[in-house]
Amino acid sequence: MPTPSPEAKAAYQRLRDAIEEVARLEGTEGVLTEWVVVTAHQRYDEDGDGITQIATLVPEGGGQTPYHRLMGLLDYALTRCRAEVARDD
Repeated sequence: MPTPSPEAKAAYQRLRDAIEEVARLEGTEGVLTEWVVVTAHQRYDEDGDGITQIATLVPEGGGQTPYHRLMGLLDYALTRCRAEVARDD
């Protein structure tokens, strides 16, 4: 994987700082050890058709956290989300 540019490194550091701050405000304690941010972006092509792009952001663009750890983190979050949905039904 290519080395992130200085601009990308700075942006990833700001993202990590923001994640830590929001987590603290939400009552999370301890040291941030791993993180994943999943986003959805909507746009329209020249024909007016909607296109959705899903982005997965990981520390420094990837390569820092092994895939099995990231996949476990995402799977755990999805399991909790499904449990919340099941409780709401």
